[in-house]
Amino acid sequence: MDWHPEDIKAAIRKRGETLTSLGRRCQIDQRLISLALIYPHKAAEAAISGFLCVPAHTIWPSRYHADGKRKRPQPAQNYDRKPRAIVTGAAA
Repeated sequence: MDWHPEDIKAAIRKRGETLTSLGRRCQIDQRLISLALIYPHKAAEAAISGFLCVPAHTIWPSRYHADGKRKRPQPAQNYDRKPRAIVTGAAA
């Protein structure tokens, strides 16, 4: 399962940057960096994974094969805007 977007943002903040400053540093529009948290964007994914020193296929396994190669074309569910189910509490 992909890292949650808030976990990615927290990891970036823990390293002293924000999405905006990371975008500036990598010369990528901050909106593209933000969108990469939800939708596939190769350059933004590379910037985020490079900054965090975590392989992109670890952060977004739905977008990459296990060997690290990017899926082409991207699976349709990677463009689905429906929120992922969140499981809370104990099972009834």
